[in-house]
Amino acid sequence: DDLVKKAWWLTENGPAIRRYDTTPDGEIGTGFGLGCNGIIYVLLERLSQDERNVLDLVRAVRASRQPAVWAHVVTPLEAAGQYLSIDTSGTVHQQLTSAVNMHAVKEHAAVSLVSGDSQHIQIGGTELFVETLRPAVRLLIFGAGDDAVPLLDLAKYLGWHVSVIDGRAHYARREKFPNADAVIVRNAGDASAESFDRWTVAVLMTHSYSQDLDLLGQLGANPPAYLGILGPRKRSVQLLIDAGIDAAQLAPSLHTPMGLDIGADGPEQVAIAVIAEIQAFLNGRAGGQLRDRQGSIHAREQSQDSSSFNVHSIVCA
Repeated sequence: DDLVKKAWWLTENGPAIRRYDTTPDGEIGTGFGLGCNGIIYVLLERLSQDERNVLDLVRAVRASRQPAVWAHVVTPLEAAGQYLSIDTSGTVHQQLTSAVNMHAVKEHAAVSLVSGDSQHIQIGGTELFVETLRPAVRLLIFGAGDDAVPLLDLAKYLGWHVSVIDGRAHYARREKFPNADAVIVRNAGDASAESFDRWTVAVLMTHSYSQDLDLLGQLGANPPAYLGILGPRKRSVQLLIDAGIDAAQLAPSLHTPMGLDIGADGPEQVAIAVIAEIQAFLNGRAGGQLRDRQGSIHAREQSQDSSSFNVHSIVCA
């Protein structure tokens, strides 16, 4: 609410940094009723339709499923809002002053582009937030049974791109999966037509041994980042044997039985277990209890001097 009220006039003379301190000794923890016990720096900048802006990159990332990077200058304040970007085709665009080492910024941006992670860096007296823009997770659900519905709905709630694929036309019906990005009737043998990037995950849940076997044979040669198989371990082991696939060669993609061990019973609970496992896997987490985690519960970007710095970028269009 504070940003909505003040962002426009705060940026009247150009980009601005807004600091929110919600620590016990901070200036707004009590007044705003917040208890997150941290400090956030928010970069505010206006966007003009007649100049290049970060929303162009967001659209390009979404359309091409290729990552991009936007390195925002955070301090000194008079330089806030200057940037260097690498678009989805690898082209560098920049609006930096001569005081900033553009070569060093470009190197850091290239590292973020490869790793997919954002980072806070300091080059001389200039601080920058190198923000990686990644495409949405793409979930392929092979199997259009009733239990695919809650899995689809939960994935869409997270903003994922979801396709439901089945060789049975009376299963793969648009009216059954109104929230899906695509509902495709395709035989299991055509699974090789799919192209996978590092943000693509897939689950096999056709409830048909022959279909799952054909799919596993197709996907095993070029698996997505995450490949889950629904059902008991004994069934999956037999699938791998019949497909002539060594489970070790699919590591770490293969997850069978798929899902976290939460005592799931029924389609809705299984969907929670599966989505939670995929989320944990993509973020390099084990999926354990937060009370057992050592250190911060949130991933923190580290600057070159190893200090923590959380940055959010907000645009005013």
